[in-house]
Amino acid sequence: MNIIVYLCRMKMRKIIYLFAILLTQTACDGTKVSEKLDQIDSLIAKDQIDSAGVILNDLKGVGMTPEEKAHYGLLATQLSYITNHPLPSDSLLDLSLIFYSNEGNRRKLADAYYYKSARSRINKDYPQAILYCKKAECLADQSKDIRLQFKIAENLAYLNGLCENDLLQLQYAQKSLALAQKVQNKNWIAYSINKISFAFYNLGQQDSAYYYIEKSKPYIDYVYDFDKTAFLMNIGLLYKETDKAKAKAYFEKALTYGELPDVLEHLADIYFAEGKKEEAYQLWKKALTTEGRYEKDNIIRSILVYDLQHGNLDEASKKVNEVIAIKDSIINVLRNDTIKDLQLRFDHEVAMRQQDQVTANWQKGVLAAVILVILLAAYILVRKGIEKIKMQEKQMQINDHVSHIRELEASGENAKEEIERLNKEIKKLTDEESPKLKQGRMLYDQIKDGKPIKDWTIKEKRLFINYYKAIDYRTVSRIKKVKRRGTLTEHSLLYLILMEMYDQDEDKVIKILSISDNGMRTLKSRTRPVD
Repeated sequence: MNIIVYLCRMKMRKIIYLFAILLTQTACDGTKVSEKLDQIDSLIAKDQIDSAGVILNDLKGVGMTPEEKAHYGLLATQLSYITNHPLPSDSLLDLSLIFYSNEGNRRKLADAYYYKSARSRINKDYPQAILYCKKAECLADQSKDIRLQFKIAENLAYLNGLCENDLLQLQYAQKSLALAQKVQNKNWIAYSINKISFAFYNLGQQDSAYYYIEKSKPYIDYVYDFDKTAFLMNIGLLYKETDKAKAKAYFEKALTYGELPDVLEHLADIYFAEGKKEEAYQLWKKALTTEGRYEKDNIIRSILVYDLQHGNLDEASKKVNEVIAIKDSIINVLRNDTIKDLQLRFDHEVAMRQQDQVTANWQKGVLAAVILVILLAAYILVRKGIEKIKMQEKQMQINDHVSHIRELEASGENAKEEIERLNKEIKKLTDEESPKLKQGRMLYDQIKDGKPIKDWTIKEKRLFINYYKAIDYRTVSRIKKVKRRGTLTEHSLLYLILMEMYDQDEDKVIKILSISDNGMRTLKSRTRPVD
């Protein structure tokens, strides 16, 4: 009996001993994992990406605490974007986002939102991408992490460029340049100057655009190799209309780093202008088969025109079918009977062309050209029509919400929750579902703050008017219905809206429009109602 007890005690001691060793080992591994993750963070900050990737790869399958898992997920996502190979999903990043939201780690939470923005950008959901990036900006500005602040500012510059918000693109590009110069990071300086140049170009300020593109050239060597193709292409684009020889040199140099369909197309355009039509044709065909996030309508059109001019009618027929395939998704959502009839007629003509292969060459060429013209015209009309319909839908929804809010406020009822809900719906309609209305709201806020708007472009005036129409449809409709002495332009309509906003206070309107008394008298005269 004593022997049995003794053996049992021995086994228990061994179990306790092994358990203690296991706990110790786990604790050591936990410390090592944490230190390795911090080391990866440090290597990324020093742009030692390969070394960071090797260490991160060694951590796969290692047991981690929740905090380590969050850090690992953030670093894995970060490295995937830096090396231009984004992870297939945000599953790791979402865990990091939840953890840092709960823990209140502002810097890492900002980083997580930044990469959520990157995913939305890949999915072309630009309003959501901007929303995530703005959240990241608010958090990052409270930290001292200049690297984080820079990449957020640079991303916001890029996103605003995609949304054609050129002034904001310029402001964020200038912010990113200031941060880059603060730490003298030449890689950052290169990207920032490039974006500033294009912002000025889009604003019609060519002299400033060329000035900054010249400043960017000494920094080309500091751009990541996988970005050099696009970087050099951007420089070439600025010179394409004014100095084709210089543009050609940059496009050819861009192709030494990688092939993008848009680079091939731009170079082909220059070859064609030089009379090298066969070389241009071959480049267009190559661009058509090269992978890239790029609309290839213009390439197909160039190839089709070449084929028609050179009697390659069979090739032209194939290209028409490719155009049809690309545009099917758009044609399926046409919203009026005229366009539907056009689609039926188009299908009929294509079928007839395919059945009548023995028709004379000139007939086939004419048919292909007519189909192309109809298709391109239909595409433009449909796109503009759909955008207009969507804008009107959003305007009416917002106007209904605003009217409901005013009714609730006037009734004196305790409807605070309902008003908050309606305001959230309005914010969602502008910020998430309609980038143009969001831009209009920002311009509206600028006026509400009493800031002068003398530098506004016609586009910005139109954006503001569209937003104001959404929140006060009746006023805009009433203003437009009145017959006046002069034509109601964007500028004069803006003036009339401002007079409504400020209860006919001419002094305030003069200050906001930054015009003289004579300018005010002219506006009053041109917009005076006709009896």
